[in-house]
Amino acid sequence: MSSAFRYPGEFEPQTDVFVEWLPYGEPIEGYNALAPVTEVVRNLMEHGDVQVHINCCPMVEGLMESCKQTLGAAGLDLEKIDFTQFNEDPNSFYFRDNGPNVLVNDEGETLVVNPSWSFYGRYPKNEGLRDYSRQIGVQSAIALGCYDVVSSDMVSEGGDREFNGAGVLIAIEDTEVRKRNPEYTKEQIEEEYKRLWNVEKIIWLPQPLYDDDDFRVAPLDYEADGTPIVGASFAAHTDEMCRFIDKNKILLAEVTEEEAAENRISAENKRRLDAAYEVLAAATDVDGNPFEIVRIPASAHIQYIQRPGDDLYDYYHELVGDAFMDGTPWPEDELHLFGATSYCNFLVCNGVVLGQRYWQEGMDEAIKEKDAQAEAALKACFPDRKVVMIDSLALNMAGGGVHCWTKNVYVPARA
Repeated sequence: MSSAFRYPGEFEPQTDVFVEWLPYGEPIEGYNALAPVTEVVRNLMEHGDVQVHINCCPMVEGLMESCKQTLGAAGLDLEKIDFTQFNEDPNSFYFRDNGPNVLVNDEGETLVVNPSWSFYGRYPKNEGLRDYSRQIGVQSAIALGCYDVVSSDMVSEGGDREFNGAGVLIAIEDTEVRKRNPEYTKEQIEEEYKRLWNVEKIIWLPQPLYDDDDFRVAPLDYEADGTPIVGASFAAHTDEMCRFIDKNKILLAEVTEEEAAENRISAENKRRLDAAYEVLAAATDVDGNPFEIVRIPASAHIQYIQRPGDDLYDYYHELVGDAFMDGTPWPEDELHLFGATSYCNFLVCNGVVLGQRYWQEGMDEAIKEKDAQAEAALKACFPDRKVVMIDSLALNMAGGGVHCWTKNVYVPARA
């Protein structure tokens, strides 16, 4: 690989954003997930100065028609959207993770990276529908005129890769090494990632947020009556907790001492974030300069309940089986879930930053205050961009957020 190729930071110019249209409207009854994704598309079209691409899985009958109907009813100009129908696992709708990975150089050339795909370690890599999900990243890139591809046997998901655009990658060691590529050593993975992404340094954060970790392992905590509390995610990604906001500046979530004293989940998140801070504080860029670390509040824990017959209860039961990996029996009556909420799961796209907010009428006012603190933090980080806070709770209930659902790309020939 030419030394000139690099993966641009998200804070740099972008030309295209890809998304996968959700195969359903309500992950939880009464919560419309199509509302936040419609607002993401609207704001990208109005403020992002990019071409929006929406893939509608042909395996889901009528999905393209319902997508266009939803966006048209919201007043969006369908002629300005590129609609595609690449084959895709209908459950792989968080396009951040398996979408197009485009590197660029100063001559305007592009290189597409094609890692393996295992649906977050749930299946053997590239097996069955997972092969469709791997292909779609390359297909999307080729549609933009990017034809040179470098492939890898290793599994790597976009949500766990943060680039500063200048030779540094942040990833989570527990995810990349132990959960996704256990057949390789850390040294082998690091060597391969440096080859694929053409970086000089990899900053390995020890663990993901506790409630973003693989929920199949064990419950996060227990209610007073012994009912297990389960996370809604099994991604275990960097973009829920830590983001590059400039080539020498990093945004990291923060749990206060007071919050850590409230419950086991916040306490464990604080331990993991403190460990991440220690790693970042000791890290340097390729020139040996330390990074500036800025903090943003960790989001509130928002719980919802699923019961047998509810879509998420049945789906998560299928993933876990009769017991969690630690031996805890699967709850037969109620599943108490924590939404995959995070203020770090924002999208930066040219002149706009799409953040996430959570307060709903009737919720604790403390959540509203946190939303305001997060918005203020993003505005301080991006003073020259428009910050739009998307009501993303319904989307987060399905396991991810605004950044998870989008995949930004820069292709010089399209600039």
